[in-house]
Amino acid sequence: MANFTYHKATKADAHKIAKRMRKEDRIELIGMIGDNIEQEVEHCIETSEQAYVCECDGVPLASFGVVRTTPFENKGLIWMLSTEETAKHKVYVGKWTKKGVQAFLKDWVYLYNYVNKGNDETIKWLEWIGAKVYPAEPYGLYGRLYHKFTFGEGE
Repeated sequence: MANFTYHKATKADAHKIAKRMRKEDRIELIGMIGDNIEQEVEHCIETSEQAYVCECDGVPLASFGVVRTTPFENKGLIWMLSTEETAKHKVYVGKWTKKGVQAFLKDWVYLYNYVNKGNDETIKWLEWIGAKVYPAEPYGLYGRLYHKFTFGEGE
C-alpha cells in the first residue's frame, strides 16, 4: 500500500519538484517568469507563509503554498506545482488539495493566481475545488493568455 506523507517544504524539496515537474506546470511557469524553474520553486517555498510537499513513498507529488500579497489583510497568492507522479495518484491529491484549500481559507480571506489557457485538466481541477476561473487575458513575461482564478472574497 502506498505511503502518503505531507511535510513543510524545504529548499531541498524545490530541487526534487523542479526536476520532476509536470510539463503543463513547467510551461505555465516559463510563460510567467522565464526558464529558471528551480529558482522559482525555491522562491515560492521561501516566500510562502505556508508551504507543503505531498509525497508518496518518498517521491514528491506536489508542492503548494500561499504567499502573502498585502501586509494589512489576509490575502495571498496560492500556488501548486505538480510532478509527473501526480497523475498516478490524482484522486488522492485532488481530495487532499481540496481539503487544503478549505483549510487555507480559514486563515486567508482571498487567494488568487493564474493558470495558462489550454491547461484544461488544471482548470477543471480548480473549478472542482471551488475556484472562480475568469476569461483568459494576456499576462506574464511574454503576454501569453492566462486565466485568473480566485478563492474567497475581496479582490
